[in-house]
Amino acid sequence: MSDKNTDWQPPNDNFNVREERAPWGRYFVYMLLLGAVAAGGIWLASQVVVTDKIPDQARIDLPAETPSEAPPMGADEAAWVLALEKDTLDGYREYLAEFPEGRFAAKAQEQIDIYDNRAWATAEQRNTIAGYEDYLTDWEDGLHADKARERVAEMKAAIDAAERDAAERAARERADWTQAARDNTVASYQTYLDQHPTGVNAGEARSRIATMRASTADTAAWNAAKAANQADAYQQYLTSFPQGAFVAQAMAAIEQLRPSVGKIFSDCDACPSMTVLPSGNDTLGALDTDETARANEKPARPVTIGTPFAIGVREVTFAEYDACIAAGGCSTRPDDKGWGRGTRPVINVSFADAQAYASWLSSSTGHTYSLPTEAQWEYAARAGANDLYPGGSLSALCAFANGASKETPVAWANADCTDPGVGRTLPVGTLSANAFKLRDMVGNVAEWTLDCNTLNLRDAPVDGSADARGSCGQRAVRGGSWFSGPDDLRYSARMMLRRGDRNDFTGFRVIRKIAG
Repeated sequence: MSDKNTDWQPPNDNFNVREERAPWGRYFVYMLLLGAVAAGGIWLASQVVVTDKIPDQARIDLPAETPSEAPPMGADEAAWVLALEKDTLDGYREYLAEFPEGRFAAKAQEQIDIYDNRAWATAEQRNTIAGYEDYLTDWEDGLHADKARERVAEMKAAIDAAERDAAERAARERADWTQAARDNTVASYQTYLDQHPTGVNAGEARSRIATMRASTADTAAWNAAKAANQADAYQQYLTSFPQGAFVAQAMAAIEQLRPSVGKIFSDCDACPSMTVLPSGNDTLGALDTDETARANEKPARPVTIGTPFAIGVREVTFAEYDACIAAGGCSTRPDDKGWGRGTRPVINVSFADAQAYASWLSSSTGHTYSLPTEAQWEYAARAGANDLYPGGSLSALCAFANGASKETPVAWANADCTDPGVGRTLPVGTLSANAFKLRDMVGNVAEWTLDCNTLNLRDAPVDGSADARGSCGQRAVRGGSWFSGPDDLRYSARMMLRRGDRNDFTGFRVIRKIAG
């Protein structure tokens, strides 16, 4: 029998049948097992937790194995969950108030402490009493309450100390200011400023120092101006100190030294009234057309008065001259011839007497007085007129000149005039004034001048100064008198008298220099 007999069959026919049947049962079992594994994987995946996204409390409190259905939460846990959901100071405080010994009390306190520390950080950042007191209002028993109270106490103590120190400083300053004001000197105010540079009265102290220093300079400038006693010096003071303490005095001094043109003034109670004449040009002396002119009145020449000068508004009176006698400035008491003194023009005075009076005025007033030159006299008498005599006619002359009139028994009398004085002087200023407001420039009394006797006016000064040529033992008198007829009442008429002559028809008027 051969071992390779292919016709051999196993004795069990059923076995062969099972081997040839399709394996569906096994497939089904495999599918069930695979589904179970997949379901388990899915379930495990659903249990995986990302730990960094879950609060610590949640991670700690979750059980190791979460059942498919969580058991109901207790009141403590529910309250904690609610606190977490609110996540506020009040929420955590409410939890602690309800569960002071609760499971999550420590956690709640940790959260509360976080708010406490934040409030303290804010208070420290403000670093004020109000800031720390605000902290204590919200955290009376907070972590930093004691420190907050210490800070408040320290700050209040510092404020109290500062206030006491300020009060002491204020008291010292008041005392120092009172002393400085009492002394009222630059040094006293400077001492105050050195001690209190920003004090309440510092501005006033500086102002007073400035005022005093300005006053010192002001006074020094004023004293310098007074020492110079010149109009220009006073004007310089006004320019330097337009608001100075002596402005009024400086202006008055200028007005005295350099009165304005046309102003009438008097330098003292007993001094004659003066007026300022302007500078100008005029033709002085007799014109060729004047048939009554004498040789010593010619030739007429143009004269320039370069600077203003003041001249007496009226002739010097007895009253004014007697004041000079009383003061010791004049030595001779002139006779009034029984006509009266007072406001009548002084008579019976020599050239030297008139000079003495002018010198007394100068020494008494500080201004320069003198007799006028012939040019100054004629310039003042004409006042711009080019007629022969005031008024331009014999009849008009009567209003200006007290001369010989028809009542006077002399051949040269002016028959057109009636003499109110009847052969004597009139009180000064009785008749009309000329255009310069001057009275009695002609008539009443003849007036001494500074000029010497000359035969004519050829080569006479043309600048208004006195003519020192010729015979100076004689001096020119101008204007005629109560005894003069029309020929001697002309503007250009000249008469010569010896220096020592005294008579009842000659007086004088003065001029005053106007300071530069």
